[in-house]
Order: sequence, then C-alpha cells, then structure tokens
Amino acid sequence: MGWPYHHFSHRSLAKVVFALIMVNVFVSPLFDSFLMPVRASNSSYSAIIIDFAYQPLRIDVTTGTEVIWTNNGNTQHTVTSSPQTNTTQRGTPLISSGPLNPGQNFSYVFYEHGVYPIQCGFHPTMNSLVNVTGSDLQPPPVTTPPSVDYTPYVIGGTIAGAVVVASIALFVRRRTKKLGASGSASQ
Repeated sequence: MGWPYHHFSHRSLAKVVFALIMVNVFVSPLFDSFLMPVRASNSSYSAIIIDFAYQPLRIDVTTGTEVIWTNNGNTQHTVTSSPQTNTTQRGTPLISSGPLNPGQNFSYVFYEHGVYPIQCGFHPTMNSLVNVTGSDLQPPPVTTPPSVDYTPYVIGGTIAGAVVVASIALFVRRRTKKLGASGSASQ
C-alpha cells in the first residue's frame, strides 16, 4: 500500500513550506505594529539654535505644546534647564537634551504652566526662556512597548518543521523503494 497522497508532489510541498515561512516572516510582524501605542498630536512650536544663540530668545506657548529645538549651528549645543531651576526630585535638570550635533533636534512637551529658563550646557552665555501659560495638564502615562508574542512564530515554525521532516521522510522512503526495486531486479 503506497502513500495515500501520491498526487501531492515534492514541488507542491516545497511551495507550501515556502508560503508558510513567508507568512511567518513577513505577515506576523505586521500584526505587532497595530498594537503600538500612538501619541495624540498636540500643537508644536519650532525653535532653532544658531551662532551661539537660541532663536527666538523667548518662547510663549500654552500647556500641552511640544517645543522642538533644531541645532542649525556649526558646533554642539544643548537645551538644558538653567542651573538651580526646574529640576527633578533628584536634582537633575528637568529639561536636558544632551549634546546636539549640527542638524539634530530635541523636543520637550510642557504640561505645567510656568517659566522655564534654558541654557546651553557647553556655552553658559547662551540663554533662552520658555513661558508656558494655561491650565496644567496630566502627562500621558508612560507606556512600555508591548512584549512580543512569539506564539505565531512558534506555531509557524513547528508547522514548517513538521512539513520539512515529513517531506524528507517521504523523499527517503521513495529513494529507498527505488534502490530496493533496482537491487532486486539485478539479482
């Protein structure tokens, strides 16, 4: 009695395995992107850093505004809360871009009203001021990206592995039958 699915060729099996692998590799990750949180768009304000100065020197915005500073200068600068002002509970600057190379930008969303003096960490004579008016807003909760669910990958890999093992077994079985038939005919 032979293999009950003799009409199912090795090429068909290879196509099925290939299709399963492609679905697993390319389609499954797309579902993960649908789960990523998206920040609601708020108003934004653009400012620049050039020739050792912030432009404009004074920025007036309302709460919830994202201020985006772009370094259009020829050297590194920072956007940092002036010393002894607007610090975190640990005493570090509330606003701290770190070094910004030419062409890089930094953004900060102001959720609380108040006056925010800004200073370049490399050039202490570079100063600016952000004046924020309006009612204080609750910042969005800090979310961590969802952990990757590997279940579809495990299932797809298991199916692909089973198909590969079955096709190898079928190939070996047919090869063994052909060798056995040719060996008995020559005797």
